[in-house]
Amino acid sequence: MIAFRIAAAALIAASPALAQTSAKAPAKKPPAKTAPAAKPAAAKPKPKPAPIDIQPLSHAEKDGFSVLQTAVPDATRFIADWKLGAGGKSATTRTIADRPLFTFLIFRGCKANAEGNCDVVADFVIHRPDGTINDENKGVTVWNKAAPSDPKKPYIGDGALGYGVDDEGPFGEYRVVATVTDRVAGVTLTTEQTLTIAPAKATAPAKAAKPYPAASDPATPAPADPAPSTPAEPPAK
Repeated sequence: MIAFRIAAAALIAASPALAQTSAKAPAKKPPAKTAPAAKPAAAKPKPKPAPIDIQPLSHAEKDGFSVLQTAVPDATRFIADWKLGAGGKSATTRTIADRPLFTFLIFRGCKANAEGNCDVVADFVIHRPDGTINDENKGVTVWNKAAPSDPKKPYIGDGALGYGVDDEGPFGEYRVVATVTDRVAGVTLTTEQTLTIAPAKATAPAKAAKPYPAASDPATPAPADPAPSTPAEPPAK
């Protein structure tokens, strides 16, 4: 920002002094002070993206290989936000019936083979609230291509696991366990998250319509109202 300064000129008025042989020069007024230029407003720092919610067992690391497990309600949005540096803002561990969550594995430090490729796979196991195994997904490809150029930078794995229940449940806490293996380095890590699935909010049942009286048949005349009873005349005296 360029600051413009405006200087005000001092006007000097000369008036002859009375009863003096020589006129005194009028005193000069001090030059007007210019207002200091306003300082440009400091730029506000950009808000930092929300960190991913890290549960105690959802992160593991060994020999430079690191894996973070996270769940989100919208896979497409998560990937788009990740590219903008705000991937953790939609992470959650809670959902309701008919709204699945998608589990992603974020890794870094995989080892490249002779061809310069990494080979990382994962086995997923989902445990129901009662402890029984609900589903298994083995050999899910996390990364099977050229090794990332920066081994210290986190990357989203290619494979994601979507999971949810319908309105019949069962509802409660589901444990999603991921066993992740770097096949080139021979390193295996295990992470897990507990996802809570609740029933959807029940909608209020519709009120039953009030019954209307059946329409009468126009061909059948309606019964006449009974005539009012007349009091009997007292007997003549």
